[in-house]
Amino acid sequence: MRNALNLLKGSYAWIIAALLTIALVTPVAGDSLSPAGKPGGGKTRVSHTAKQTPPIQLGTSGGWYYDLANGYCCGGTLGSLVTHGTKQYILSNFHIFAADRESGDNQRIASGGDPIIQPGLIDVLCNGNEAQVVATLSDWADPLAPANIDAAIARVMPGMVDPNGAILEIGTISSSTLGESLNLAVKKSGRTTGLTRSKIAGLNATIFVDYEDECAGSYRGRATFTGQIVVGNRGSKFLAGGDSGSLMVEDVAINPRAVGLLFAGSSSVAIANPIDEVLSYFGVEMVGPVGIQGTEVPVPAIEDAKKAQARHAARLERVPHGVGHGIGLGHGGRVVIKVYVEEDTPEVGAAVPDSVDGIPVEIEQTGRIVAFSFCQ
Repeated sequence: MRNALNLLKGSYAWIIAALLTIALVTPVAGDSLSPAGKPGGGKTRVSHTAKQTPPIQLGTSGGWYYDLANGYCCGGTLGSLVTHGTKQYILSNFHIFAADRESGDNQRIASGGDPIIQPGLIDVLCNGNEAQVVATLSDWADPLAPANIDAAIARVMPGMVDPNGAILEIGTISSSTLGESLNLAVKKSGRTTGLTRSKIAGLNATIFVDYEDECAGSYRGRATFTGQIVVGNRGSKFLAGGDSGSLMVEDVAINPRAVGLLFAGSSSVAIANPIDEVLSYFGVEMVGPVGIQGTEVPVPAIEDAKKAQARHAARLERVPHGVGHGIGLGHGGRVVIKVYVEEDTPEVGAAVPDSVDGIPVEIEQTGRIVAFSFCQ
């Protein structure tokens, strides 16, 4: 999502606006918003945008050192710590660490070994020299390559990241993971909205997301993701621009298990890659104490809905203004197939069946689904 502040519109106005942006996104611990938008209690102020003294905690502002082009700079969240043997890496999104795929305005293409910084350029007035290099870009999954995830890892610089993988306002997490399930309570710690909570609203979702070729660049193409997790995001209170890269975990107090890697959404839904698919792609594991491995328990109604969804996928993907489809809970708590659309119009209503193979179908207006980086 792009802030209207253009760096070319006068240095004084730009500096004032950037400072206001930093102030507005410094949350108070415990004042994170639930899906109902009600703040919780808490006293300790924690900044997710400030430059930390190493070793840093994650859930913090960060990104590619060179993520500046077209009069803007961009960034997101350094999400969590993963490991391969003795090597540790920061996990975030492809579009936070490596999205620059054209040598356009900045004459650069993201490459292995490039510096990854904390905070991101968006929180140091677009001056990378005011940030600190905490890792170097190692590998990424390009959704338009194509890959079914939006993810990247960066090798940790010695002494720069808490080796226990602590995340701001969450603490350490389990090395075990948890499969997604409907209504599962989850939380995340991110650059813009800090610590927030919600519930999983959709499973097995096919989602369409548009990508640019560099920071504030040209349209590069539309990626199709399958098997994604949909989370409630009413009023962007769970996930907003700059929160991309955040790790989504179960909402428990001690060593929560990772569920998904957040990367996109709208003002009503957030989208996450299932964490096990991300870890498998890179051959890495979460850093943390070993816990009980959790998997999604098969529910007959959900399994039947998935089969009907698969049989009718082509039809569901031809719906006008469609941005995807998935399995969710409808009116009365029944399992339904959801058709996600930018706008619910009469044309949409005429194209969406009331049911397929005996499974109810409901329309959900989500708005456009975008990758949640932040540019200013």
